[in-house]
Amino acid sequence: MLKNKLPLFGLALLLSAAPSSWQPVYGRARALAAPRVNTLDGKARTRLNAALRELRKRGLRPRVNSTFRSQADQRAIYRCARSRRCRNRRGIYGANPPGSSLHEAGLAVDLGGIAAGRRKRRLTPKGRQTVRVMERHGFNWRYGLKDPAHFEISPQHAGYRSTQAAINAGQQRWRKAQQGKRGAPKTTQRKRQK
Repeated sequence: MLKNKLPLFGLALLLSAAPSSWQPVYGRARALAAPRVNTLDGKARTRLNAALRELRKRGLRPRVNSTFRSQADQRAIYRCARSRRCRNRRGIYGANPPGSSLHEAGLAVDLGGIAAGRRKRRLTPKGRQTVRVMERHGFNWRYGLKDPAHFEISPQHAGYRSTQAAINAGQQRWRKAQQGKRGAPKTTQRKRQK
């Protein structure tokens, strides 16, 4: 259970779940860091920041539950989404198979607090406003109440030829970011003794 209000971009990676039912889904105690806003596609990041500014001006503070996902993260979420027990416990609405989600391209974001109700989902008043603002900023509410947290930008609007090209670019961006964090590998030379 999350007890503290976390800063918008300092949230631990949450799935599309209510705060009271949050638990890491990645097994082996591998919880991820903050939603990877910096790894979003540049156009998506700019549009998301503009939408969040507008929402804050309206007095709304939606939770950013998930942004970019590596293929390993997508695989874990997909596996969980296919298990009724895991899906219900974690509050996941659904997940695309690895290699087909716009989260892997950095063109999708999941926001919490959009809908209420388990069996009969309905938009909350704040959710209705959030959907309008996100759509105004170029995010498509593609799955509606089937996956109310999910918003995405079309790969073509972001300048990619296809979804697969966008995913490849997103994963490449992620690998470069990870290599930059690790730094250059250290080389050690042993001195030969004669």
